[in-house]
Amino acid sequence: MSRADPAARSVLICLAGRSPALELPDGDSVRFGWRAGEITVGTDRALTAGRIDAFGDYWLMSNCGAAGTYCVENLEGAGEYVKVRAGRAGVPIPFELSRVTLTVGAGSNSFTVYAPERRPAVEPDGGGIPLLDEESRYFQVLVCLCEPRLRDCGAAAVPTPAQVAARLSAAGVQLGRSAVNYHIDYLVKKLGTAAPRGMTRAWKRDTVVTLALKFDLVRPEHLDRIPGRVPGRPAGGGDPAARLAAQVWPPRSDGAGLTARASTG
Repeated sequence: MSRADPAARSVLICLAGRSPALELPDGDSVRFGWRAGEITVGTDRALTAGRIDAFGDYWLMSNCGAAGTYCVENLEGAGEYVKVRAGRAGVPIPFELSRVTLTVGAGSNSFTVYAPERRPAVEPDGGGIPLLDEESRYFQVLVCLCEPRLRDCGAAAVPTPAQVAARLSAAGVQLGRSAVNYHIDYLVKKLGTAAPRGMTRAWKRDTVVTLALKFDLVRPEHLDRIPGRVPGRPAGGGDPAARLAAQVWPPRSDGAGLTARASTG
């Protein structure tokens, strides 16, 4: 069954550095666990860490362990994740590109799951007025503020006004720190947030970023509003999804380079 076939509704499970990925057709399930210190995915009943079930355009995650919570991160989102606590079975995962992390710390502890593209439930009617003007300067500032979390799945800090000004300069836009702060103040009012007395500018930046990402006011496709080279962004070709998962700004320091082995039992 080919993922390129639109009729094929299969889930792909990819362990770091291993190819090809394990393909899980619609309606099938697979176990995962550790063997010789490495994550293994297959049908072997000795693999007892958990189970993945494929259903149409989503999948279910079960944590068969007695202790420990698994985390499923949306690699195309901005910090979205689902926690699967020990003993929980059949937790639906709606993400198309996910990283499943079983433990915290060094070693072989994660793998990637590719789900089919989701079918739209309804057709949009084209109505509604956008809250933000995506062609405006303040929107470029907002995209700059959100960019690190869009590229690093929510793990990066919000840039300072000086960093936003430098990022815009790389995109060919000259804007000073005072002007950046002006646009941030405007965004705070535009988004209807009221800063409590004594709150710092850092609070304002964090708040507008949280709201913008929570309600999809800024999405990965908006990154083209700020062209130019991004610090830490890998150059070259390759799989777009893999590049998206690898783009980090600022660079992470956890050194996550995991090895794992796939098994079909």
